[in-house]
Amino acid sequence: MKNKRIISVIIAMALSAAMITAFAADTVTNTDIDSSNVVVQTDDGTVLTEGIDYTLEYKDNVNVGTATVIVHFIGNYSGEAEQTFNIKKKTSGCGGGGGGSVVSNKPNITAKEEDGKTVNITHKEEDDKIIVTLPDGVDLDPENPITVTVKDTKGKPIADKDVVVKDKMGNEASGKTDNDGKITVPSTAAVTPMPTAAPPVEQNFEHKAYISGYEDGTFKPDSPITRAETASMLNGVISVTDKGNDITFTDLKDGAWYIPAVTAMTAADVIHGYTDGTLRPDNNITRAEFITMIMQSKDISKFDNLPFSDVNTDLWSADYIYSAYTAGYINGYGDGTFKPDSPITRAEAVRIINSVLDRTDFSNETNPFSDISSKHWAYKQILEAAVTHEAE
Repeated sequence: MKNKRIISVIIAMALSAAMITAFAADTVTNTDIDSSNVVVQTDDGTVLTEGIDYTLEYKDNVNVGTATVIVHFIGNYSGEAEQTFNIKKKTSGCGGGGGGSVVSNKPNITAKEEDGKTVNITHKEEDDKIIVTLPDGVDLDPENPITVTVKDTKGKPIADKDVVVKDKMGNEASGKTDNDGKITVPSTAAVTPMPTAAPPVEQNFEHKAYISGYEDGTFKPDSPITRAETASMLNGVISVTDKGNDITFTDLKDGAWYIPAVTAMTAADVIHGYTDGTLRPDNNITRAEFITMIMQSKDISKFDNLPFSDVNTDLWSADYIYSAYTAGYINGYGDGTFKPDSPITRAEAVRIINSVLDRTDFSNETNPFSDISSKHWAYKQILEAAVTHEAE
């Protein structure tokens, strides 16, 4: 059988007190270290077997200080990996354990799609919960559930563990692991869609977030939004009726994360694409295009008169811009322009959506973003849109 190269491994060591403590003049030997406390597993959670898949070698482990265990892969695997651990001086009068743990006892978290394909997740522990974030292109889709497995450092399943799974579109599902350390999401009861299709204040007086920030703690208020991102946002925040359109765009990627939203918005006659049959999902959406999509569920009046010097009656989106302006959804710039062909920013988009949803209480005071302050012109608008809160 051809050897398999280990791409990455996790080496977890849970050494007993006698192995990680020593008197100042004492030493330890290889035989003092119980190799059964060393767990080696691949990045997909497969626990390997010593003597069949690997052998162990210890270095610098006879004196107080830093020591190393080296894993030599054999059999079906090849390569090496190593992990350091500490041998500490035993505190005088101490009858048992020392304090020198070797490796973090953080659980091993893996995720797979329904077809068994491994998902490259990121995760963290927060308030005794495991927060799992799915990568771009993998959403909480009932037609493709994700199974998350939680194991300890020895590969033993951890049952009854609270797990929260989020995707990059702001959807969230949660629950507890079963006896096999597994939780499969989403389920109908578990998924909390963000954005929400109906004004939350009418349901439970809670305004749920419909846009999220980035993993680095920023919101990037002045960054543009793509046409695909807009379709996903609008799919959750505007009320539309299925008008039966069945349009297939020539430039959509098979299995792309935005396909469900684009399909729904196309059927609702919100998205029309371009005359050449393309959608151009990765293009930044312009202010005129954004307003046109927003206004598909609203009454449209014929263009009459606008204070914008760059919007005339012959502009293709004039009626939509005029109707949005008279409804109080939009304002122009200080120089009297609307800039219909400029990309709309994230801050501008949430201000308009807040107006359409009549979310103007601005009662939220929690700011999780490092790149916006109370001095930003859209500060309250962003907090209203991006942080779930009780509405006044």
